[in-house]
Amino acid sequence: MPPTLISTTRQAPKHNGITDKLRSAIARGKLKPGDRLPVRTELESQLKASRMTVQKALDELIRDGFVISKGKLGTFVSDTPPCLNHYGLVLPHSPTHPRWNGYYDALLLSLHELNEVLQSQIQIYYSVDLPTDENFLQLCQDVHARRLAGLMFAEGPVELTETDLICNPKIPMVASMSGKGRPNLDHLVSSGFDFVSGYDLACKILKEQGAKRLGVIMLTKAREIFEESIPEVIKANGFDYNPIFYQTTPMEHRDEASHVVRLMMSLPKDQRPDGLYISDDNLVPAVCRGLIEAGIRVGKDLHVATHRNYPSQAQDMLPTHDVIFDVRQLLSISLKRLEAKRMGDPSMKPVKIKAIRACEVQELKQETLS
Repeated sequence: MPPTLISTTRQAPKHNGITDKLRSAIARGKLKPGDRLPVRTELESQLKASRMTVQKALDELIRDGFVISKGKLGTFVSDTPPCLNHYGLVLPHSPTHPRWNGYYDALLLSLHELNEVLQSQIQIYYSVDLPTDENFLQLCQDVHARRLAGLMFAEGPVELTETDLICNPKIPMVASMSGKGRPNLDHLVSSGFDFVSGYDLACKILKEQGAKRLGVIMLTKAREIFEESIPEVIKANGFDYNPIFYQTTPMEHRDEASHVVRLMMSLPKDQRPDGLYISDDNLVPAVCRGLIEAGIRVGKDLHVATHRNYPSQAQDMLPTHDVIFDVRQLLSISLKRLEAKRMGDPSMKPVKIKAIRACEVQELKQETLS
């Protein structure tokens, strides 16, 4: 016998109300994938609705992939209803925005790779940074209509914390965040990069190459984290801490990093860094250009380690040593956390993803995708 969806004496709902009830029944497991819905006349009776109203609701559910019609056999819940199998990935900017960066590129590449082995479908929502963004409205509509089983934010949705989307979540949500969290977003955090491990690995790599004086070029926004945690890491790895060797460039003017490194390398050879860590992949092209323009022989005069979000299509102009953060882990952890939340288990602790060497990437790939 097909399940009874609802028992009510209320006034007949409109078709959108019926649609919401059926979506909710599928999302909560009252109707499972493959279940046959009651025939039209039963739905009309159960829902106190006209044939036309019920048909409009079913048409909308078919359009969104919640149910499928098999003619005389009846209407069935889809094997992969979106409320159980479709996820959303929210990016704050579009690829043409000045703040688009290598982390977002790596996310898209990781998504393509994961989609080859996952049953789930992941929809990307670009340019969702403020409540006034046009795409924010579409995202809210999809969440309300249960077209998503869960939502992943590529970064903490700081500007959305006062919105109903975050304050009263209708579906499981997670965010990838590194550095200091925010109290009103702590419940979303699933994973983030352990930047301290990146500095530690860079120091070890450069020490192995014979470097004695360490320099760092970082984004301006990273200065606070650097000053709180990194000097001790540098000292623990046997380098002297010289503040003039640790310089910043704002993301909006990342090309200025070429001038910063030229100024740094203009010091006498025995007084300038012989090891350099470029701690953000967005700065790598500009820094490499600056080193070339300064006539620095990388691998001889200077050894360079670079932050790399993997997978990455970027190719360095100079021989460098990669300090890798595997973005596939962010997506994998986020999906597992969303599934756990959907099943009623919110207890999974946030994971800090540590930096690895290039030789470790393939080994980790098999582990992540399994």
